[in-house]
Amino acid sequence: MPTPGPVEFDYETLFRSGPGGILITDSSNTIVQANDHMLAWTGFSRDELIGTSLIRLLPPADRILFSARAVPLLHLEGRVSDMSFNVLGKDRSARPVHLSASRVNQRPQVESQRAASIVGTTVFLFTPRRDRSAEEEHLISAVRHAEKADALRREAEHDLARSAQFDALTSLLSRVGLMPRLVDMVSHVEPGDDLVTIALGLDHFRVVNESLGQAAGDQVLRAIAGRLETVADGGLLCARVGGDEFVVVGSGQGRGVSFAERILELVSEPIRVDDLDIVVTASLGFSNAAISTAHGDRPASFARFAELQVRQATTAMYKAKATGRNRWRRFTSAVDDSAINEIRLLGEIRSGLAHAQFRLEYQPQLHVETGRLHGYEALMRWDHPDRGVIGPAGFIDVAERSGLVNQLGAWAFREAIDRCVRLNASRGALPVTMSVNVSARQLGDPRLAEMIGELLSQSGLDPALLTLEITETGLITDSPSAHRNLELLHSHGVRLSIDDFGTGHAGFAYLKDFPVDELKIDGSFVTGLGISAEDTAIVASCIDIGHAMGMTVVAERIETREQLERLTEMGCDIIQGYFYSVPLAEEALESWQSSA
Repeated sequence: MPTPGPVEFDYETLFRSGPGGILITDSSNTIVQANDHMLAWTGFSRDELIGTSLIRLLPPADRILFSARAVPLLHLEGRVSDMSFNVLGKDRSARPVHLSASRVNQRPQVESQRAASIVGTTVFLFTPRRDRSAEEEHLISAVRHAEKADALRREAEHDLARSAQFDALTSLLSRVGLMPRLVDMVSHVEPGDDLVTIALGLDHFRVVNESLGQAAGDQVLRAIAGRLETVADGGLLCARVGGDEFVVVGSGQGRGVSFAERILELVSEPIRVDDLDIVVTASLGFSNAAISTAHGDRPASFARFAELQVRQATTAMYKAKATGRNRWRRFTSAVDDSAINEIRLLGEIRSGLAHAQFRLEYQPQLHVETGRLHGYEALMRWDHPDRGVIGPAGFIDVAERSGLVNQLGAWAFREAIDRCVRLNASRGALPVTMSVNVSARQLGDPRLAEMIGELLSQSGLDPALLTLEITETGLITDSPSAHRNLELLHSHGVRLSIDDFGTGHAGFAYLKDFPVDELKIDGSFVTGLGISAEDTAIVASCIDIGHAMGMTVVAERIETREQLERLTEMGCDIIQGYFYSVPLAEEALESWQSSA
């Protein structure tokens, strides 16, 4: 009986009618063939599957599982078995499957230069899925947890970005939130129309926080914000851009001077806090400018224009504060020039300190009765390389606003104390005092008393020979640091003098509350002696009250013998002025002192 030969099979028919879904992919997992069962089961046509990626049939979580588990196994072992997945049908519903796969390497049938290369294909078999293993479920759970965490992170980032756009205390826009909206407003303003930008800063708001507490301060800020929001209902932008600073922006007519005054009135209405009616005022600056056709539709131009308007309004607001507060100031080129000049001057002051351009001159002070030298007042001079000698009036105000006055003051104290030590070094010489001016800003420096104490200790100078001349503004300051400095300095033996007395707001009532040793009558009253009955009466009152309170009285700006004689009659203690001597440079001191 003949041996039966090998049976011929139609492998294509077997493939197409196989009992499970079968896909064949190339080395990039692109589907190159699908059997009938796979088509019927998923609902795709053969043309819809061939040429697409196998990954397309897997949900997101299963794609990660496929990449993390199946692909490495196929590369390392050439096969995968007993893995559970979901396959998406044409209707995008998930079909649970059991997956097995084998990698098949074959040579291409076309002879060419690459005929010896190996072509990798993979056969995938999909059958109804068994339950996933614990490991697979854990990986799927981890993937889903990561997806959820990522969604929560994106939501948190969105909430954080939104919260940065608004001020947490007042719910107004923040500075971050204001600028993009302002740029958008600028882009929609018709060329030629005005954009009005208002910057508003509350006056002396720190006093509210320090006297009533931060909670009361927050309540005031919320009340101010609520009032500004009523203004913003008319289509304006309103933002809190700093601790006590706000910005209001709008376009159109009727938002100039009258609008600024309306806002100032709104702010100054009483605010009820803890059964107290608190009245706060504000300094306001505004800038109005027309949108030019030159801006076109360029976002960068809009952004520069918006930033410029806010900067100009803020500059005008600080100018309003500097000129008395509780008022408005319109931005002008003069205001801008002033601000730029101030910035330039600050740089020059810093350079002057670094290059030893500052020096002291000394004006003698004499006892009225004996004519004997009492001491000197140290006066600061700046040898500017371009503008020559500049007196304190040319730079002290700017230095005080910036805080540089503390550095200038520290230098001046060191120089004056060293000079006073040398003046008192001669044996048998009568004690010579040194007076140094202190501004309100310096007096509020928490380290002032400590700094002066260290200089006195290092130099060995008797503290009683040093006098601090304080302006009336410094005397009535509400700064706890200022009060502490005055008490500490006086307890160390340093003498305290009230400079320019009679021109400020302190009055005689303040003198009993502070450890004051000396009153210095303002020179404008001394100039009017014998000419103005009012000035003469003021000088007489100052001398009488000073003596009644046990203080030494000093008169400055003595220029005539008549003034000297009147002050002698009134009982003034110490005098200084051009009648005796102009302020002396350091090298002229000893010769003047020996001839006095």
